[in-house]
Amino acid sequence: MKKTAWAWLLVGIVSLPAFASFENRDNVSKWLANAGDLGFTKTEVAQYLAQTTAKPSIVPVLLNAPERKLLWSGYQQRLVTPLRIKKGRDFVKKHAVQLRLLAQDTGVDAAIIGAIAGIESDYGANMGQHLTLRVLATLSFDYPRRSEFYQRQLAQFFRLSHSQGLDPMRVKGSAAGAVGMGQFIPTSYRDFAVDGDGDERIDLFHSSADNLASIANYLARHGWRADEPWLLNVEAKVDPVWLSKKSTRKGLALTQWQLRGIAMPSEVDRALEFNLYAFSTEGDNEYRLGGANFYAITRYNHSLWYSRAVVEIAQGIAQDIVNF
Repeated sequence: MKKTAWAWLLVGIVSLPAFASFENRDNVSKWLANAGDLGFTKTEVAQYLAQTTAKPSIVPVLLNAPERKLLWSGYQQRLVTPLRIKKGRDFVKKHAVQLRLLAQDTGVDAAIIGAIAGIESDYGANMGQHLTLRVLATLSFDYPRRSEFYQRQLAQFFRLSHSQGLDPMRVKGSAAGAVGMGQFIPTSYRDFAVDGDGDERIDLFHSSADNLASIANYLARHGWRADEPWLLNVEAKVDPVWLSKKSTRKGLALTQWQLRGIAMPSEVDRALEFNLYAFSTEGDNEYRLGGANFYAITRYNHSLWYSRAVVEIAQGIAQDIVNF
């Protein structure tokens, strides 16, 4: 890491308030007064927070997420591995019945659902070891840059814990406060999690069926289109002005990309809209065209690196489930 990057990271850590707990703090009191219904009484919430200590070490974890620091080629090497693909094939076969039904109902491909589960939690084997309340409280009150966002997550976490009958002090998840096989933050749990096993309860902590259905629902609600391409290779010379630096819903029709000299597979509808993205390597950039389905994956995680990794893992999984 460059010296300047270390300097900024150290500034970010040192600037965190040096509080041991969240008891008798003005910013906590202000949040509690304005948070609305939290499920638990506000006295109970204050007691939970009083028993919770800050964990400033999680902030560098977020700042140093690999999609922020690595070239695409390094990120690819880390995430798109033969072992993850092999596990993905086994996972998709194990859950074949439900994944087939989800594909029929939502249009979301089984391999894509599997790939996301693989990246997020190693197919459910590692759903996070951080105490979620501790994480969300730290990010809410000791991480000013994103405090507003995480205070919303904290409020929803208490509501979720109350409705699910969970002890907020015991729930575990990621360093960003996400839980379950698909690593849903609390507001995504509220908005996109669904009952996948028909027990009339949504449980991302214990139900694989609920997790898979929720991943599919998330992508479907963000515009997934059945039988459309995930990502298209680009081998032609590219003008940098054509590039989209962030994922974008609206793009150019494939006919327009063809006029710019980019070849297309014959089976792809030329009316579909795509955007052009660059992926960095130690040598020349790699280029891909992403349409509606790539955009839907970027709503799960806004990183272009993450979304291409999902696609490449899914492609590896799909090679072994042609007759799925």
